[in-house]
Amino acid sequence: MEKAIIIYKSMKGTTEQFSHEIADFFTSKGIQSKVTSIENYYETDLSSYDYVFLGCWTKGLMFFAQHPDDQWQKFVKLLALPAHVKIAMFTTYKIAVGSMFSRMIRCLPEKSRENVLTIKSKNRTLPVEMIAKIEDFIN
Repeated sequence: MEKAIIIYKSMKGTTEQFSHEIADFFTSKGIQSKVTSIENYYETDLSSYDYVFLGCWTKGLMFFAQHPDDQWQKFVKLLALPAHVKIAMFTTYKIAVGSMFSRMIRCLPEKSRENVLTIKSKNRTLPVEMIAKIEDFIN
């Protein structure tokens, strides 16, 4: 059975809820999923997972200078990501994501930066167009 882990950093609960929406989608596809915040993350070995979703809220100004939370950036830079896992980045936002994804991806080791899925939500739900992107990603 395929497995996914969804690891998030949330400020007001929006990103946490979006994480659970992603997990529910995986469950509906027969993929075992686990959701955890970066504060509660305790895994040392990600090799048993097929998919690693890393998410945080969008910090920064309304239309530009968006960036991941400092604690999230430090966390991701220390993760030991196995070569075989498929990586996705996700964020929640109020108006626009701007440079958010490019800054999130820069936190990954260079060898893990290719073919990274990016998904977003403005209202903590999983939009139809993001469902289509995830379906392409897992197939």
